[in-house]
Amino acid sequence: MRYCVLFAAIGMLSACSLDYGKSVNVEDVIPEFRFTDAHYSQYEDNKQTLAVAAEKIEQYKSDGSSYAHKASFRRFDDKGKLDTEGSCDYLSADTQRDLYLLFDNIHVKFYSQDLKISAKTLRFDAKNEQLTCSIDDEVSIQKKDTTITGKGFSASGVSKTFSFANALEGTVITQDAQEESGEQR
Repeated sequence: MRYCVLFAAIGMLSACSLDYGKSVNVEDVIPEFRFTDAHYSQYEDNKQTLAVAAEKIEQYKSDGSSYAHKASFRRFDDKGKLDTEGSCDYLSADTQRDLYLLFDNIHVKFYSQDLKISAKTLRFDAKNEQLTCSIDDEVSIQKKDTTITGKGFSASGVSKTFSFANALEGTVITQDAQEESGEQR
């Protein structure tokens, strides 16, 4: 009887296997580089084309992705003039696919178009020059004396047009309204 119990115990132990789950690639979870108070500048033909600053940036080797906290950026045109600047609390950059996700307190100003955008989330596809948000996310656009707020925003850098998928709210300030309120321009 003792031998039967011993063989049963050995059989049960040899039949058990420990499952440690999937193995984790360290390159996926630990950043290759981590920078604090980072400043990055890009130059082409001896002209600055881009400037990025962030409180913290992490870069991962496995997929070329980078993440930034409290990020700000400035883009310059071919003549070196400031064309676009903006900021956000969080930035995710997939440089292999040229996709950028911006989150929380997003403010972007396009100087060449005299246009300001404020949002909570935005997605920028640099290859196709498309700026979009989800169907439920709200975006505000201000151009001169007009402010429009809506959901389901999309914009094309190629055609210089934008649209909203849902109903809009807006305000237009006319010259008469400015004079009545005493506002100076």
